[in-house]
Amino acid sequence: MVERVISYGGHFGKFFNPGSMDVYLAKIFAYRYIVILIGLIATLQMLDLLAKSEEILAGEGAVYADLWRYVTLRSPHLISLFSPFVALLSAILTLSMLNIHSEIVIMKAAGWSAFRIIVPLMAISLLIGIVSFVFSEMVTVQARAELRNWEANEFAANIPPAPDSVFDSWVTDGNNLIKAESANRNGSILLLDQVTQYIRDEDKNITNIIKADFAVYRDNSWKLYGVKNFDLSTLNIELLENLDWETTIPPERFISRAIIADQVNLPRLRRAINQLQSEGHDTSNLNTMLYQKFVSPLSTLLMPLLAGLAAFGLHRGGNLFMRIAVTLFLGFGFFVVNNLFIALGQYGAVPPIVAAWLPFLLFGLAGVSFILLTEE
Repeated sequence: MVERVISYGGHFGKFFNPGSMDVYLAKIFAYRYIVILIGLIATLQMLDLLAKSEEILAGEGAVYADLWRYVTLRSPHLISLFSPFVALLSAILTLSMLNIHSEIVIMKAAGWSAFRIIVPLMAISLLIGIVSFVFSEMVTVQARAELRNWEANEFAANIPPAPDSVFDSWVTDGNNLIKAESANRNGSILLLDQVTQYIRDEDKNITNIIKADFAVYRDNSWKLYGVKNFDLSTLNIELLENLDWETTIPPERFISRAIIADQVNLPRLRRAINQLQSEGHDTSNLNTMLYQKFVSPLSTLLMPLLAGLAAFGLHRGGNLFMRIAVTLFLGFGFFVVNNLFIALGQYGAVPPIVAAWLPFLLFGLAGVSFILLTEE
């Protein structure tokens, strides 16, 4: 039997076209990925819609068309969330079927190593990761923010856009310190409540305290309302109805702490992190999620490596199904460990870059090691 396979493999090698085999492997992997993704997302979306349909239709002014709106807002999140897992299932199915039909043996007999066989799958996985990143940045974050705002308003119709809100916000303006009890932005308008500005000289000594009931940023300018100016040198209080606020503070400085990382795109998240760091705030949470924006789509690149355990030198030993189960366990293990490290990074227990990239590197090394161990 072995001699016949080797003889066939040698014969096959004379006519072996690496380019055609690359295309063949890439096509069957991509086809399975698309089919499994559509099937899984359709199933999950149907179950989710069945669970939420009564709540959606109970919203004020709700109509049946809101069910479709829910699907359009929920599906992008499901696609981004399960894309790496679908890549794992697709890679396992592709390599297992190649193994069962002895195509792995034939390719090895033609001179291909195990790593060479999974290169086309990794190339497609990289392409999937890039597409997932772009899709998440352009579609998913906006859909997730809109859906959460809709849910917060109990699925009512005709709700306003979700405001950015933050409480007890401190910022600097040159030598001056400014505190706002709350900051709320809706569209291009920013409202600050109970604003206190500490005017300081070059030696950082307070000379005046300006208090305002609220401040409004609109049409690229600030205005204070219900102003009181307390002069520490004279101990006099000057009452003003309103005051044009001469300051260079951009509105983003106040609402950066209200940023929810999975509801904003990468440029906005970077601006918020830079702003908070300049104000001396801890940004471990946002930095961890910043790195995760890259790690999450790139995790599809790991899946062919992990699936290699189910492909090379296993079917002959009769342990294929056990190895598939181990591969699935490794895949789930990656997602569990990755989420654990995300939580550690968000709480500052682990540096954000380590929390984001360490699981990716560890499981990548594990996949490479398993392939080396199963190489003949």
